[in-house]
Amino acid sequence: MKLNTLIHDLRLAIKILLHFGKQHHATLSMMQGMYVRQPLHNEMIAGIDTTLTIKPDGCLYQVTRTVYISNIPECEETWLATYGWHSNGHLIEIGGDRYCIFDAASKSMYLEILTEQGKTMIELFIKISKT
Repeated sequence: MKLNTLIHDLRLAIKILLHFGKQHHATLSMMQGMYVRQPLHNEMIAGIDTTLTIKPDGCLYQVTRTVYISNIPECEETWLATYGWHSNGHLIEIGGDRYCIFDAASKSMYLEILTEQGKTMIELFIKISKT
């Protein structure tokens, strides 16, 4: 009886590890590339687009957020981030308050920013290419 319980528990542990490994691999596979911002609540503003590009930089990642007005780059911010493997995988800005949280199933990413007023701002980005 104890052997059956042990085998059952071992099978469950292996299933969990395989599931975690698949999620981790899917996130790492989709992370690099370009994302375009999608409105969260039908907040479209004509002529304004935002992209986010993620590139490896040694063992870190360089994240660049660019705001375009009428297809002309207006504002660009770049920061370094480190990959966090727990949950679904995410990038954490080094020395800052920005988080990129990935959803590999929908090829989307949420950028969470803590504003100077202490409020959290969330932007949804959809993957468009790999660079």
